[in-house]
Formats: sequence, C-alpha cells, structure tokens
Amino acid sequence: MCKRTALFVVSSILLTASIVTATYTNYRRYKDIDRTKIPEKVEASKAFQKWITNAKNKKLELSADDFAMVEENEIYNTKWMSVYNIDEPGVSETFQANIAAHKDIKGVVFSPSDKQYIDYRAIPKDGYAPNEIHYYGLREDKLVDARLLNCADSLNCYFDRAYFLDNDVFVISEFSRNLAKESEAIPTCNLNSACTYTVKLHVIDLNRNSRLVYESKPFDINLFELIPKL
Repeated sequence: MCKRTALFVVSSILLTASIVTATYTNYRRYKDIDRTKIPEKVEASKAFQKWITNAKNKKLELSADDFAMVEENEIYNTKWMSVYNIDEPGVSETFQANIAAHKDIKGVVFSPSDKQYIDYRAIPKDGYAPNEIHYYGLREDKLVDARLLNCADSLNCYFDRAYFLDNDVFVISEFSRNLAKESEAIPTCNLNSACTYTVKLHVIDLNRNSRLVYESKPFDINLFELIPKL
C-alpha cells in the first residue's frame, strides 16, 4: 500500500470515528437534556410556574427537578376518537354549539385559538367517564372528538390541571398512587387516608402524535383533603 493510500485510509478512519463520537455525544445530550427533564418550554410557562407554586403552598415539596421522563406514547387511537370533516352537513353547527356550551366552565380549558378545549372535570361529561380526559377541537379542516387519556380508579387517580402552551401542545397533571401498572394485586388505600402518590405531567403534542410522561418523586398525602385546595 502506498503512503498516500495509507494516509487516506487513516484519515477516513479518524473522520468516521469523529462522526460516530459526535453523533453519540449529541444523542447523549438529547437523552440527558431534552428527554430526561421536563421540557424547558413547559418549565418556563406561566401555567406550570403557577401550578408548582400552588403545590408548594399546599405543603407539597415539589420542584421541576423532581420530575423525570418515564414513558412515551402515541396519542391518536381510532378506537377512542371520532374525526369529522368540518364541511360535512351539520358538523360546523355542532362544533360551534359545543364550543359555546363549554365556555367559562371550571375544569375546561381552551387553546389560544379558542377552537379546541380539554375537559378534565372529574364528572361524567359528554359520554366520557370522570377518569377520562376529553379533547375536542378543530385541526385544520377536521373536527376531532377524542379520549386522549384515562387513569385507573384503583390508583385513586385525579386530574387536577390542564393548560395549553400553544395550539398544538398542552400539559395535564395527574395525581395517582405510586404503583406499577403491571401490579397484579393492588393494595387498597382509601381516598380519605394517607397514601403514597406521585404527580405525572403528561406533555401532549398533537402535531407529533406524542405524549411524554414525566413523574415526580413519591410523597404521602391524604388526597381527599388535598383536592379542594388544588
């Protein structure tokens, strides 16, 4: 092998190693910064700051650093959603009527465009159960009516807040018992007793069909006493 060819081979190897190292470093940075911690967009939002301050005022020692990502899922499931073309007969009228009917209701939050809402009330609502999140809104020319999220009653779950960051991304906070989903035997803990809970922040991006779940460290509370204060 001539000296020029050998030099080329060595240079190619070094370049490849450099690219691999840089790619791995960028991947690690992405994993460590963007995905392990709460997204900066969420943490910096007024809604999150208001929520975390309120939690601290209720003697819950929580901070943004106490949350770590534990799960990632897609959100759209044809089993739990209906999609209509806004140009279909009667669809636009139904949409306008539903939007008007859900204005100024505690537990219902609207997007900045006022064309979407999340109903997280812990009551039966429009065919959805108390432990289900109802999303309703106009996405371009499609009307979407969906159950985006639910939680198990056995975990004493409670959705306490929802807020939009923009017209595509919103956050839902959930209190639930600190038990694994795959637990076969779930020990009973009365809602009006002190149980171990965590808070899960569901960060939902409609454009990316993504739901990232960030879970807090565990803590002991009486949720029945806490709910009226949230």
